[in-house]
Amino acid sequence: MGTVLTPTAYAKLVLHAAKHPSQSVFGLLLGTGNEAIDVVPVTHNFLALSSVFEAAIEQTNLYAATQSSQLRIIGAYVANANLEDTELSPLAAHLALAAAGGVDAPVVLVIDNAKILDGEKSLGLLPFKQQNGAWKPAQGVVTLKGDVFKTLQLIRKALETNFQSLVYDFDNHLDNAALDWLKNGQITQALQLKA
Repeated sequence: MGTVLTPTAYAKLVLHAAKHPSQSVFGLLLGTGNEAIDVVPVTHNFLALSSVFEAAIEQTNLYAATQSSQLRIIGAYVANANLEDTELSPLAAHLALAAAGGVDAPVVLVIDNAKILDGEKSLGLLPFKQQNGAWKPAQGVVTLKGDVFKTLQLIRKALETNFQSLVYDFDNHLDNAALDWLKNGQITQALQLKA
């Protein structure tokens, strides 16, 4: 069974990665079952952040509970600093497993920068799942819910107008507490994406 993303979830993770093209980014997938309804951008520098990461997970869990009793962290996404790197690092796998706590089969989506927004062939997302204690590429594909062409068109236009500068992660929130890193509502509102 593959992973399904809503247009909002896909747009936020693409824009988060685009905002920090030379840094590793990490975020959490919120959803139910195998469907990621939303994402929460966590960091663009996750080399050493144990207590900060724990605080972000706790706040994300609280946020998810206020949105829906069914919504929870089902996995994570990561974009590596090296644009050609599509491997799942041990640190990203460990963080994803810690974040997804009680989920039976969390997924980690590694962003393939060379294929992102290539909607005709793939969404540029490589799914990884734990199998026999090791993280391996997952069977199944990542699909986008709704009108794929329209969603990709809106994201491309957002990138052309530097809209990614309006995506905030927990790192940004630590610098300025007024920034909305959990919902990033301006993305959904401005792109007029429907879940």
